[in-house]
Amino acid sequence: MKHHQRLALLKLSVVFLSLPIWTETDSEGIDPIADENLNLRQGQTSDHANTTESVNFITTDEFEEKALNSDLPVLVVFTAEWCGPCKILDPVIETLMPDMKGEARVFKVDTDVSPEISTKFKVIQLPTIIYFNTGKETYRSSSIYPRDAYVYYLQGLKEEISIEESTLKLLDKDWFRRHFLVTEEVEYIEKYLKKYPDLLTKNFDNGQSPLSFVLNYPSRTYRSLMEFVLAQEPEIGTNDLVGLGRCEEFKQVVEKDPDAINRVDPDGNTPLFTAIMGSSLQESGECVKTVLELGAERSLPNSIRNSLGDEVSFQPDSELVEELLDLLPKKWGPKWYNDEVGLKKRMLLHELYEVMYLRHEDLITNRV
Repeated sequence: MKHHQRLALLKLSVVFLSLPIWTETDSEGIDPIADENLNLRQGQTSDHANTTESVNFITTDEFEEKALNSDLPVLVVFTAEWCGPCKILDPVIETLMPDMKGEARVFKVDTDVSPEISTKFKVIQLPTIIYFNTGKETYRSSSIYPRDAYVYYLQGLKEEISIEESTLKLLDKDWFRRHFLVTEEVEYIEKYLKKYPDLLTKNFDNGQSPLSFVLNYPSRTYRSLMEFVLAQEPEIGTNDLVGLGRCEEFKQVVEKDPDAINRVDPDGNTPLFTAIMGSSLQESGECVKTVLELGAERSLPNSIRNSLGDEVSFQPDSELVEELLDLLPKKWGPKWYNDEVGLKKRMLLHELYEVMYLRHEDLITNRV
């Protein structure tokens, strides 16, 4: 197994260790999808806190009458008590009612209570959102978007506008395109690129490029998404250089323009932050070291510190980890971060997985 594969498995394992509720996936063969960092620093939509009328759960016996026989478009969320990502989606869905009253209907299905419906509609991951119109499924997705996207989709269905058509219109809005890029599968993004050619090259309203945005936001598809974005031959910004592992080129820029070492991009990301985020892609902390050696300030705005996640803890060099630990938000606590015990736990876990997978490779070799 290659190093980056082992590292990816390790990161995934730590997510499950941190959120044990996600591991209870023995119900009806349904697996929760991986969590996403959805707290995007730009483009947050309006906050609708009116939840006086809850979204109701429907059972197998009620499904046909309430969902399939509805004279209005219907959104059904397939969820479960043990599903971690569902808890992220829940408050978003709850805000749809009662504001959508008269325009659409919104329900939830507990897959543990009504497994027959999950089986009938071949729901294999949670959450899954299925849209119905005139009794037929018109679209499904497991991506978690801001509230306004669901409103737009449902209003469109009422006017007989397909989800695909609504998505193309929404891609003109910064907040939606940002979420789209870090939540959808690469194959899905590729599909829309054919219809929306500027998807990966058109800068956002503040001047941030899609490349820079993707570099600074980890996602489930981070590696494959970066490869796909780069294949479009986008313009490479100064800060992008360190995220892409082009340390020497960045060094040459700083020699001519010393202020570049701490200059933030339109989203507020510093070269140090971009280097840290890109280090997992490069499987090297070389550009992080370069940025620090060039005199980068060892501080980050609070608005972006939360995005660091495991990128600091899993730097290839343990000395580099220790040097960067103070950048992590203190509110995450001492269990995994910001203290000597937490650091040693992370490094020990890394070593255990390295040993385990190396042994696994030996076993495979011996069988050949």
